[in-house]
Amino acid sequence: MKATKLFIYLLLALPAFFLQSCQTEEDNVFDKPYSERMGEFLQKAQDTLTASQYGWVLDYYPQSNQVYGGVAYTIKFTHDDAIVRYEKNPDDGEVKSLYKMKEDDGPVLSFDTYNAFLHKYATPKKGEYRGMEGDFEFVIDEIKADYIKVHGKRSLNTMYLRKLSEPATDYIEQVTDLTNLFVFSDFNLSIGGKTYTLVITDRDNRQLAIYDGNTPIAESAYTFTDRGIRLYEPITINGAVVYDLTFDKETAKLSGNGVQTTSSKIDVNVIANLIGTIDVSNGAKKIKKTIPYLSWLNVSCDASWVHLTKEGNTLTIDVDANAIATKARGAKIKISNGIDEASAAVMQYDLSALMGYYELKMTSYVAGDNNKDVLKVNTRQARLRYEGSGANRKFYLNVSSPYGDDFVFPLTYVASAKAFLMQSGQNVITIRNSRATFYIANSFNIDENRGTGTYTDFYNLISFSVNESGDISASLCGPLFVSAGGQLKYVNLTADRLVLNAYTSEPFSEENLFAMLDMWINPVITKRSSSSSSAKPAILPEETSDNTLSLQMPQYLPNRIPSFDVDFSVPLTTSVAKQVKLNK
Repeated sequence: MKATKLFIYLLLALPAFFLQSCQTEEDNVFDKPYSERMGEFLQKAQDTLTASQYGWVLDYYPQSNQVYGGVAYTIKFTHDDAIVRYEKNPDDGEVKSLYKMKEDDGPVLSFDTYNAFLHKYATPKKGEYRGMEGDFEFVIDEIKADYIKVHGKRSLNTMYLRKLSEPATDYIEQVTDLTNLFVFSDFNLSIGGKTYTLVITDRDNRQLAIYDGNTPIAESAYTFTDRGIRLYEPITINGAVVYDLTFDKETAKLSGNGVQTTSSKIDVNVIANLIGTIDVSNGAKKIKKTIPYLSWLNVSCDASWVHLTKEGNTLTIDVDANAIATKARGAKIKISNGIDEASAAVMQYDLSALMGYYELKMTSYVAGDNNKDVLKVNTRQARLRYEGSGANRKFYLNVSSPYGDDFVFPLTYVASAKAFLMQSGQNVITIRNSRATFYIANSFNIDENRGTGTYTDFYNLISFSVNESGDISASLCGPLFVSAGGQLKYVNLTADRLVLNAYTSEPFSEENLFAMLDMWINPVITKRSSSSSSAKPAILPEETSDNTLSLQMPQYLPNRIPSFDVDFSVPLTTSVAKQVKLNK
């Protein structure tokens, strides 16, 4: 019996014995404590980062599915500072901030002090509490002499810091130049001896797909390098690894390990955007545009008053003088790659041509069955007019109303943009009856839920287009600007409806707001070329017509709205509750 018990005790003791033996063996794997080993690893990472003469390039991918594509940063490390350049702001130089090497569930490179470049994709915004889900903390996975592998602590995306062999300014310049040259929609590729098609599926967010015939076989985000494009991660196709592709500027071909372009196709829509809208006054004008691979394209214009000349990559556009001041002219520059075609608009007019009668088409409230108002497409007569002369001239938009008098919207003419600004919160008509007086003010809505409410410091830009028949059109809802310190700033939002609000006493405010009178959705005014040209005699060119003395418009280019980092959420959130209630 005693022998049996002893045997059982020995059996029970064996697991503990082996566990103890294993634990001893595990402890002996490392000859230093974890904290000391972590400190040494972080020190090695920092020593490697600071040792690079020119710094490092970071292929940066925000968001866990890389939906925004990749961008290039260069980072030069000192003992305390990170000096950062960003490919999408090459003219803004460098931004310096602190960085930290720390242990946080692993070895982490942290840019925890704000850097306008590096934090661009991680900074929260209205409606995006995680920003664009970018990273500013990176877990260090591997350290090599010429690269450091990391992954984003938030996105978990794998990224690489690659050692620069040239100054950061040179690298960023080459990336920018290559980005500007990359005007292609797709490439036919030979991969491992078989033909495939690489298609740029989202140019803005740098996404591509590779097709075998009509079947997509791979998708990837990509970023630009100083030599070409690099995919987020390697893709193996037909035995070849597609990853780092070099772009030959002369032949417009991509090549890599077992990958070679056989033909490439220019995206004509990109070329049309590069030409942009040619918006000129009535005098003769010569415009020159530099267009990548222009010699590969057919460029033409049917209008007799527009003349095109191609020399290398330079397109010269000569526009004849317009002898009729009150008439506008429009034309199309057609761009073709032999398969696809796109066009860029040419418009020629002066302020005189904008004056006169228009048809306003919109969706607004009209009387329906049982005297109940319903939203319906309808038209009204409108008129652009002015009073006074020179610097005292004032502009107005009159729109016919069912209340006897016209709605009258005061406007500000912006000569640099050949456009008008309509201010929010202006009294546009007064309605009186035997029992009450109501004042009607305008406001702008971005959609059915968000609007400028009773604020009076927002401006809606009304810009014009001219078609090939000479018809002039403009939307009464456009980009929104806010007045701050006497200057206008674009708020990165566009109105799609104009709201007319009834209030009971001056000034227009939430306290005296009564009800919504009407809502004009997508209102567009059009003046036919054959219609009466002017409500008043033509405005003489030598007269000044500036009533923008109290406001400064930001630099404005046709076809390109200037962007400012302005928080529009404050005025929206404080007014939206009552405005939305009215709109419903």
